[in-house]
Amino acid sequence: MLDVYYTYQPIQSDDFIKLVLARYYNIPNARICKSFNGKPYIEGRKIHFNLTHSKQITALAVGKNRVGFDGESLTGKERPAVLQKFTERERSEIFSTPDFYRHWTARESFIKFYGETLAALWRKVEFYQGKIYLRGEESPQKIMQFELDHYVFSVCGDYSKINLCRIDDI
Repeated sequence: MLDVYYTYQPIQSDDFIKLVLARYYNIPNARICKSFNGKPYIEGRKIHFNLTHSKQITALAVGKNRVGFDGESLTGKERPAVLQKFTERERSEIFSTPDFYRHWTARESFIKFYGETLAALWRKVEFYQGKIYLRGEESPQKIMQFELDHYVFSVCGDYSKINLCRIDDI
């Protein structure tokens, strides 16, 4: 089970992570560490999390297994320059702005799963027919996608269920 906490209230990323970890996981005053590429983690804890924000939403995915998580507003604009950086197979599946952002978030969640940067892996990753490919080979990592309030989210990791929790009292 993966828990996804989200809010529409303005809050700094680290503050939201600390709030969720204190309130729901009994980890008060969490010391957030960052990997070389900036992926946050708590040293010595068997908890994995990944944060995303887009327009007014901030969301945090928390689970027992490694996770990559990304979300984008479906009211955003397509980015023609970025669209050209998708593979030909991916472009054959992108007919609308929501399609664009489903592909974008799938790729980014996979890259965040590994704690890498877009610059390092973007051209090596492909999302096609609901599967992730790395350097042309199908990856064992699964991608789950869901929509919420005009946002699309992608989760990369070994999860089959998602529990959504909106936080309004920050």
